[in-house]
Amino acid sequence: MKLLAPAATMLLLGAWPFVSFLGTNRDELLIYGSAVVLYAVLYLVLVVFWGFIGRVFGGASHFPAIAHVIGVGSVLLFSYLPLSFLLSRFGIALGTVKIAIWLVLTLIILFIVWRLSRVSATRVVLLAAAFVMTAVPVFNLILFVARNDGVQTVAASPIEDQTRAAQMPNVYWFVFDAYAREDVLADYFGFDNSAFVDALENRGFNVADQAWSNYASTKFSISSTVSMDYYLPIGEPLYPALWTDKLQGFNPVVERFRQLGYRYLHAEPGGNNLKTRCGGSEDTCITAAPTGAIGVSEAEVGLLRLTPAFPIIRRLFPNLLSFDFTKISDVIPKLQPRSDVPLFLFAHLLTPHPPQRFLADCSRVENIAFDLAGDDYTRERDSYVNDLRCLNPLILSAVDTILKNDPDEPIIILQSDHGIRGDWSRSVKGRTPRTPPSLAAYANLHAMRTPAACDSDHGESFSPVNTFRIVFGCIQRETPDLLPTRRFTKVRNILDEISDGLSVR
Repeated sequence: MKLLAPAATMLLLGAWPFVSFLGTNRDELLIYGSAVVLYAVLYLVLVVFWGFIGRVFGGASHFPAIAHVIGVGSVLLFSYLPLSFLLSRFGIALGTVKIAIWLVLTLIILFIVWRLSRVSATRVVLLAAAFVMTAVPVFNLILFVARNDGVQTVAASPIEDQTRAAQMPNVYWFVFDAYAREDVLADYFGFDNSAFVDALENRGFNVADQAWSNYASTKFSISSTVSMDYYLPIGEPLYPALWTDKLQGFNPVVERFRQLGYRYLHAEPGGNNLKTRCGGSEDTCITAAPTGAIGVSEAEVGLLRLTPAFPIIRRLFPNLLSFDFTKISDVIPKLQPRSDVPLFLFAHLLTPHPPQRFLADCSRVENIAFDLAGDDYTRERDSYVNDLRCLNPLILSAVDTILKNDPDEPIIILQSDHGIRGDWSRSVKGRTPRTPPSLAAYANLHAMRTPAACDSDHGESFSPVNTFRIVFGCIQRETPDLLPTRRFTKVRNILDEISDGLSVR
């Protein structure tokens, strides 16, 4: 029993960083929970190994201190990031200074733990603390999963198949993450995007002047688009089962295309973003070309940056890790339309969403920042506009290539999942914003090109939730049953409907 308590403390504290990480990111539990659990197991194996070494060479008398040092050291190892944020508040910005302070504090704390471990009461206190630290997030995760198990996903109503596959148009759906609407770009960024919009219209696109994303969130926006319906009723708790599978290809839209005889091509966003990764239902999975020795996912980056290893690797070995984003040039060569089987492409591209991809001359940034934060674009004004300026010609070139290689009147959708988030209380000097700041995050890009026999112009206002109602109406040659435009926000894990930026409840 004398050695059991320190061993239990060591294991509990070794597991704490991972259960705490999952507890903090519960919404992504189904997306990368298995990956985090795998790393937790590997780390605990390492903890057990060092504990065993300590027991063999340190003896029973020193094992409690060794076990406590390993356990507390695990907590301190994954506490670098919050310490770094705290130091930044005091004006300490240099990474080497932050690491040095973290190292000194870690050594001091571990020395104190080593000395106090000789006292039997310390073992009880540390075990109790370790149990509480680990049990609380584990309990919350169990409760979250238990609630999530009862969630039922809603499928779209079936549509009768009356058209032969060989006669159907290919459908290309590009989602450019966080591409803002033309008026928002002008009023809040001072960026004139009219030339791009005109170029699309000259190519036969209908560009909605009042496109409104239904959710200012990637997972809600895309998953509701491929469900062709809203998450209703409002006021109900949200759980990952509602959207996780839908984002990865298991959704009513893909199912309907399958019934119509389509091939399904899924282009991952890259950045090893796990939300809209290939889920296995696709015929072809399109991925980014690797640029570094080791590709890392957003979950791996999230864990790694909690430790001082992340800034050290980025500084000393800048090409070791890669956060590769899928580019349009990765997608277009893989399309290869065929005359006998139509295709449906879903390509979620994480641009112009930060981080910056292009330099001022529109050459590619070699070492892209490991940061997908997009809660506040006000700090990214210049890089966001620069990326748009460089991205637009690539989009037009891709459209031209598709039209050249696919002369049989394809359906092409250029869309964004949402607009720009952040504090947009100030517009460009001399301009009165046409979209209120509270709704800027919902003002998204929407452009659709359909065969001449179809009508994709359904007025100035448009909601992504109606995208594939229009597409299937076009394919089936039926009048689509369109839903009214509605906008929702998430408050404490519950959706609330908004109108003009205010709750309507």
